Amino acid sequence: MNKFRKQVITKTLLDDAHNGFKNGNFVCSPLSLDIALGMLTVGAQGKTLKQLLGFLRHGSINQFLSESPSSKVLAKSLSNQNNLEFSLVNGVWVGEYVKLQSYYQTILETVYKTQATYVDFKNKVKLNEAVEEINLWVTKETKGLIPSIVKTSDFKEDDFMVLLNALYFKGAWYKQFAAHMTRNFDFCLINGDTVSVPFMTLEETRFEYGSFNGYKMIKFPYKSSDESKNFSMYIFLPDRKDGLQHLLELFHSNDDLFHGEFALKEETLRSLWIPKFKISTKFEPQDVMEELGLTLPFDRTNIEFRRIVEKTGPVDDVIYVSKILQKSVIEVDERGTEAASCSMIILAVGCVPKKSFVADHPFMFMVREDTSKAVLFVGAVLNPLVN
Repeated sequence: MNKFRKQVITKTLLDDAHNGFKNGNFVCSPLSLDIALGMLTVGAQGKTLKQLLGFLRHGSINQFLSESPSSKVLAKSLSNQNNLEFSLVNGVWVGEYVKLQSYYQTILETVYKTQATYVDFKNKVKLNEAVEEINLWVTKETKGLIPSIVKTSDFKEDDFMVLLNALYFKGAWYKQFAAHMTRNFDFCLINGDTVSVPFMTLEETRFEYGSFNGYKMIKFPYKSSDESKNFSMYIFLPDRKDGLQHLLELFHSNDDLFHGEFALKEETLRSLWIPKFKISTKFEPQDVMEELGLTLPFDRTNIEFRRIVEKTGPVDDVIYVSKILQKSVIEVDERGTEAASCSMIILAVGCVPKKSFVADHPFMFMVREDTSKAVLFVGAVLNPLVN
């Protein structure tokens, strides 16, 4: 995960930390968001393409297409192999009055392994049917962990296209916890209070572990019958009970803590206590993305998504992202982990602003003969009602 995308996540968490962690638990999928943004990127040109490629850490569209997660990770989807499942699926819904560029259709089919489904977003009945179809698709592809991603009320009049990625993962621990060993224990909250929660426990066991400046780290590998696909969970534990904000600041400033080589060593741990947890999060990253410089895709006057649709019908050159959101769920228990994420981007038709002149505040005026440039009158209007 590159620096820009990492900062979207760490800044979101730090903003919440500065607000007293009012949003609570958080989970998101950088990979799912990457792939949805990739489907947007291949339709961009000019400065918008440059911004998106920079965000996705690629120098050119050709490099992006050859190295994007879609072309590599989609090929690694796994069915139920030794208790490990992993799948990535893309979907596209587009207004039936729109004709996609042949270039864009080819990219959807060859890189993103999907084809567009055409619906009438202008018809309320058809829109309701499309929303139901999209949510059924999300439910199916996330094995029911995410029952819906969109509501009819999410669509605005000018929305005409939906890009979706669904990610599902289910993995069994390489070293499983015994359910009968689970014990309730106090968990310290940010405000200093404690709550009693079920902890999974192991004793005298070996794990890859490291102790660093201000935090400890441990690796939990998942079972897999395919040695080329290594999935693991890492837990980063601040030394101080109130040290989460400091840990987030470390991650925000140090790229290696996200995508570097972790200097872990296999060690025997006297005891291991990890709480069971389940988290569901709705993540809308637009504001943070714009703060970090990714602004053009959300510009309502953007004319640089010309590779997506032909210039026929009601959709013209002006296309922008009207909504971007992700829903994610993760559950961790004695057997392993089950998680899913769905990222959605809605595109809308924008308009080039027409110039206007509304003299609704004090102004100056002049009357002149233009051949001689002689000014006949000059004045100012402060209040049109005063004679």
